[in-house]
Amino acid sequence: MEITIARHCVAKGGDGLSPLQHALLHDAHPIRVADAPTGAGKSYAFQRALLEQEARILFIVPTRRLAQNLAGALVQELIEAGWPQPRAERAVALWSSDQTLALREAGVINVSGHRLRQMQELTPHAGHGEMIIAVPEVVSGLLIRRRVQAGSDGLGVFDLLNDFDHIVFDEFHTIEERGFGLAAVFARLLTVEREVGVRGYGGAKLSFLSATPLDLLPTLAQVGVPADQIAPLSETLVDEGRPLHGDVVLSLEEAPTLSALILKHLPAIAAELEQGRQVVAIFDSVANLERELTALARRLTAGGIDLSRVLVINSIRDSVARGLTAAGLAFGRKQNPHDFGLILATASVEMGVTFRQANFMLMEPGMEPMNFLQRYGRAARRGEDGRVMLRLDSDKQMRAGWLRQLRAFIEEHAGEEVGIEALTNVLSRAAQATGSGPLAPGTFGQLSKRANFCAGLYWNALMAHPSYKKHQGAHLFKHRPDACKTLYRLEQDVRRLEAQPGCKEHVERWLKLFREQVFDLRSIEPRVRVVNERGEALEFGRVWLRRETTVYERGTYDGDEIHITGNFDDYWREDKDHSAERTWVCYFPHTGETRLLPVKGLVPAWCKALTEVDQYRIEWDDEPEAFESATKLVQLTGLVPGHDPEIPVESVSGVL
Repeated sequence: MEITIARHCVAKGGDGLSPLQHALLHDAHPIRVADAPTGAGKSYAFQRALLEQEARILFIVPTRRLAQNLAGALVQELIEAGWPQPRAERAVALWSSDQTLALREAGVINVSGHRLRQMQELTPHAGHGEMIIAVPEVVSGLLIRRRVQAGSDGLGVFDLLNDFDHIVFDEFHTIEERGFGLAAVFARLLTVEREVGVRGYGGAKLSFLSATPLDLLPTLAQVGVPADQIAPLSETLVDEGRPLHGDVVLSLEEAPTLSALILKHLPAIAAELEQGRQVVAIFDSVANLERELTALARRLTAGGIDLSRVLVINSIRDSVARGLTAAGLAFGRKQNPHDFGLILATASVEMGVTFRQANFMLMEPGMEPMNFLQRYGRAARRGEDGRVMLRLDSDKQMRAGWLRQLRAFIEEHAGEEVGIEALTNVLSRAAQATGSGPLAPGTFGQLSKRANFCAGLYWNALMAHPSYKKHQGAHLFKHRPDACKTLYRLEQDVRRLEAQPGCKEHVERWLKLFREQVFDLRSIEPRVRVVNERGEALEFGRVWLRRETTVYERGTYDGDEIHITGNFDDYWREDKDHSAERTWVCYFPHTGETRLLPVKGLVPAWCKALTEVDQYRIEWDDEPEAFESATKLVQLTGLVPGHDPEIPVESVSGVL
C-alpha cells in the first residue's frame, strides 16, 4: 500500500531567498516563530546574513552533533565564498561540551572566561559577520553561572541582546518546560515596554525555527510577550521554484523488524549505493539497533555491502568522537554522514542532520507525529525523487492512535498523489488529538503552563546572581514576569516552617535545591562509561544499561567506569529487566529525611510523600500554609528539589 507525496518547491526571490528566509532577515518584529517544511533552508538564511549583512548571530541548537555539523558546514561555505580559511574559522565559534574538552586539552583552564572573552570580542562594524553556534546549556551557564569571575561582572543577558543581531533557537520543538526560561528571558526583555513608546533592550531579533513547530504563542503570552511583537512566519509551497523534495513514494511495509525489512530490500539498497547515493534506515529503539547490529553486519557483507561505507548513529555511539565496531562499522559524533553510503540510525538524526543524497529510506515511525515528519523530511532533498518505506506493526498501532490515523490516510489515498500539506495536516491533527487542549493549526504540541513558572524561576536566578548589579538588576526586577512574584510569595510562605524548632536548616536546603533545578534545562539521565578490555569506551544511560544488559552485575567498577571483558554483545539480557527505572532522591522542607522515588509520576508521588514523611516531627495542621505552598511550588513548576542518586548533593551546585 503506497501513496506519492508530490514534488514541492518554495518561491525564490531576486536575492535568492525564499519569502520565509527573507522575512527571517528583514521582518521588523523582535520575535519570529517560523514554521517551514524540512529542507526549506531556515538555518541557511542566517548564513546569508553573516555573509551579506555582516550580522552577528547566536545560533542555539539542541545537540552537539548538530552544532558540529553546522559549524563545519558554515566554515566551508565561507571559504567557498572567498574568505581566507583563518578568517572563516575565526568567524565561527562552537560552544559545546566537545569544544570545552578541546579547550581544556589545549591548556585553557577557565573555559567560561574564554567564552566571555569571545563575547566581548564581538566586533560591531568590523567588516564581517560572526556566528556562535551553541548548545543551550553553555549559554545558560554563562548567564547564571554560579561564580563571578574577575573582570566579567558586566557580562550577561543584556550584553547578548546588544552584541548579537540575531539570536536563534533551532529545532525549538525540542524545548522542555524546565528549559524554557532561557528563551523566555530573551523574548520578554526584547519586547517589554521600557517607557511610553519605547520597547525592548538591545537590538537583537529572536527567532524560533522548526519544521514541526510547537504552538508557542500562548506560552510567550504567559511570560508577558505581547502578541503584536511576534511574527508567526510560514513558508508557502509552490509548484515551481527552488525544489525541496521530489516525488516521494511512501509505502507501508510489513516486517517483524526493521533489520528484516533492510535485508528484504538489500538488492535495491546495493543498487542505490552503486549509483553513489545514500540509504538511511531509522530505528525507533536504540536497543533493537544495537542488539541486531552484529548479525545485520554479517548479512550486509553477504549481500555485497562494503561495511566501510556504513555509519551507525545513535546516542550511545555518538558518546565518542569516532570509532569502529568489531565488524568494522563506523560511528561517532564527529563522523560526517556525507562520507558514507548506508546510515543505520535512531531518532538522533531527526534534529537537523542532513544527508548528501538519501533518496531511499526505510524507517519506523517514531513515538509521536513530529518524529515521523522529521524523519520523512530527511529523504529526497533538493527536488530528487525518492522512496520511503514505513514499517508498521499491529502492536504500535494499538498503542498509538496517531499511527492508526496515518494508516487510514494512506489507505484512503492508496495509489494517489497527494500534497505534503495534506500529510502534514493529518499528522498535526493527530498530535492535537493526543494533547490536553486546542492547538493552532499546523502545530504539533504545546508547552504546559509549567513552562511559565520555570521561566519565572529562571528569571529569579538571574536576579539573584551577583553579576547583575545596579541598573541591570533594577531592569530585571522592574520587568520580572508575574510568575516570579508568585514563586517569591510561595517561597516566603514555606519559610514559615523556620519558626519550628530545628527546621531552619531543612527549609534553607530545600529552597536551595528547588532553585538549583533551574540549572538543568533538560531532564537528561546521567550516563555511565563502560570500557572493554581493548580500552574501547562508550557511555550509556544508567537505566537503559540495567534494563537491557547484565553489565552492572558482571562488570568491574573502577571509579566512575565499569570495565567488562569480551564484547558488549556478550552482555545482552535474554529478557529485559522492566523493573529498572530512573529514581530521584527527594527532599522535604521540614525534615532531613529523604525518599527515593521513581521519576515517572514524580510530582504526585512527592506531594503524597510530603503528607507522610516524618509525621511525628511537624503535623500538617501546625503550618498548613507552608506545606500547601511547598506543594504548589512543585506542582506549578514540575520540579522536585533533589538529585539523581548517582550524584552527591554536594555536586548539585557545581559550576558548569
